[in-house]
Amino acid sequence: MKKKTEMMLCRAFLELLRKYSFPKITVQMIAGQCGVNRQTFYYYFDNIYDLMAKAFEYEITNERTAYAEETWESFMRRFLYWMRDNRVIIKNILFNVESKYLRQAIYPIISKGMNSLCHHDSVRNIDDEAEENDIEKDEFVIHFLVLGVTQYVLEWADGDFKESVEEVVDNLCSVLEKVYD
Repeated sequence: MKKKTEMMLCRAFLELLRKYSFPKITVQMIAGQCGVNRQTFYYYFDNIYDLMAKAFEYEITNERTAYAEETWESFMRRFLYWMRDNRVIIKNILFNVESKYLRQAIYPIISKGMNSLCHHDSVRNIDDEAEENDIEKDEFVIHFLVLGVTQYVLEWADGDFKESVEEVVDNLCSVLEKVYD
């Protein structure tokens, strides 16, 4: 039941974003659309921004374990098509919300996709301290790349999705090939 209510709130929020500008959407509107009260909303989410992040993740993953099953390119392609196909929602948020909130909503999605690319199982024959240092550097590189990809995707959306999804994915793959060659 918990997951079902959470999904209903996510869907209601995305549906409202298609009809109303972000600032006009209230917790009461979202809860009312689902037939629950405000307390139920706050049981699942801290605020509307928290809901936004969960709603995006829900839409992208569609209750699948997609991250483990697909390549980074196919994941990014699916994510970018979703953004382009839901441009009304994305533009609504871009124009009405501080960009940090949209960045916070899509960063974890891109990070999960990036982790499937970057975490490779290699056996290292070095001491534990050196291995720990390498892991920290790998994590820094991943974080840096996710920040860059997130910003690039936001600029693509802000530029009204002028490049095709395939061009964006090709550009990103080109950069990642240079980093991981």
